[in-house]
Amino acid sequence: MLWRWVSRIVYRPCLLVLALGVLVAFVDWTLQAAALAYPSETTSAPEHPYVILAYDGSGDFGPDTPGTKTSGWQEALDYAVLTGSDLYVKGGYGGGAVYHIQDTIHFPPAQDFRVDGGVYVLNWIGPADKDLLVIDSSMNCEYHLGILVYGGLGAAMRIRPEKPVPIDNFPIFVETEIHCQGMADPHPFTPGERQGGTGLIFDGTAAPIVHNTFRFFGNLNFKTVMETIGTFANNNLEVLHLHTNADKSTLLKLGEQSVRNTLWLAIGVDQGASDVTGIEISGKNNVIQLLPRPSNKPFAAGRMLIFDESAEGNQIHIIPEDSSFDLDQNVTDKARTPTNQVTWAGKPANIREVTTSAGQFIYTQRLYSATVRVVGGTVSSVKLLRSGRMVDYSVAPGVDILMSPGDQLQIESTTAPTIQIIPLK
Repeated sequence: MLWRWVSRIVYRPCLLVLALGVLVAFVDWTLQAAALAYPSETTSAPEHPYVILAYDGSGDFGPDTPGTKTSGWQEALDYAVLTGSDLYVKGGYGGGAVYHIQDTIHFPPAQDFRVDGGVYVLNWIGPADKDLLVIDSSMNCEYHLGILVYGGLGAAMRIRPEKPVPIDNFPIFVETEIHCQGMADPHPFTPGERQGGTGLIFDGTAAPIVHNTFRFFGNLNFKTVMETIGTFANNNLEVLHLHTNADKSTLLKLGEQSVRNTLWLAIGVDQGASDVTGIEISGKNNVIQLLPRPSNKPFAAGRMLIFDESAEGNQIHIIPEDSSFDLDQNVTDKARTPTNQVTWAGKPANIREVTTSAGQFIYTQRLYSATVRVVGGTVSSVKLLRSGRMVDYSVAPGVDILMSPGDQLQIESTTAPTIQIIPLK
């Protein structure tokens, strides 16, 4: 009988508690359903955590913003800074999303800031001597931008860290990503020389631009399409289509303080443009993958790739458009220090011969590794010099000597021999 007594004390109250729980849940569900079906007039949706900039007046800012000269861009950026918000820029299908800009847009110094949005056009209609877009110091930011159309004498986009970032309080452009559809002049299908203007300038003259990722889809048709000045180091830069139809233009000038960057560049010449220079390198220890695309007119002779006097230690891998690519016809090496190196896909480079002079003659291997042989003449001494060390080949005349960029061959002769050079891939 004891178990019956216990069941009356424990089991029946448990049933009661369970029943009450079911009843409470049912009432709560009913009230929620009623609230969804008949929302209170005083209930408002939570405010979104970003500022909306819209070309069609549907956002927080836009072309109808009072007094704006930037279609609401500057006002939206300033308000985002004031409220600690991100910025979303409205784009649109079919090319109708256009923001007409008549004064420079200034991105303020920022940390942990994101600008996102659809695909749109920033169309410059301001004075010729002003830039379209200037981005100041940045740390741990992400900027996703549309298409910039610019016909002025300044820059479509200038990245110039100058003022201190708000938290760490020093000027720098670091650990930031810029993803941009690209930039062009207002006459993309009109050939001819441009009198000035640059598409993109990385300006590290006031503070360094370091450890960032930059990705552009198409940059084209400026006097100089891209340029780095000042400190530009340890960055990853990718341009999926870097090209021009402007006569006497240059695609990229990589400045003297550009070091240890990795670049992926697909380059080309449009509409038979003449006297076009591809990549001009003055910096050190950069690694570039270069894809010259098929075109109806090549770069000017020896000017697809130029190593300027200060260039050192750069490594370039070329993936040519077809098997007719000739390295000697496309590359000019003016570097004082012969440590730049070029590799390429496709067939090996042509065998070359260098005629020496009697007496002491020094041959320096440049741009690529090669097997070298001294033939003919009356030779008394052949020595390989590398970084102050020497290997004497005098006792083995006619032997193949493997040389890397920067190696020197010192030849002593009474009648001049010929040097045969077989490039290695």
